[in-house]
Amino acid sequence: MRDIKINGCTYSSASGITAKLTATNSSASQTSDYSLTVKFTMPEGDTRTRYTSIMSVPPNSSRTADVSTIYVAKPGSTGTFRCSVTNVSRTSR
Repeated sequence: MRDIKINGCTYSSASGITAKLTATNSSASQTSDYSLTVKFTMPEGDTRTRYTSIMSVPPNSSRTADVSTIYVAKPGSTGTFRCSVTNVSRTSR
């Protein structure tokens, strides 16, 4: 869904892997709630998912959210982290 954008996918030893998300409500008149799944892919190829919501996004506005998963890097581990969004649903109220 084009309403959700990933602005970054970063790793830190304190918070693990974090996806920085923005939900943009293109409705001109209704507030929207978004439910979605964030899929995290580790350098080793393992994956984890987190289910989250971004609530009460006003009409013609955006809200941001950070979603994290725990990850402890193995010694000598190299590679990239990937974050993706799936199963997005939008409910207008």
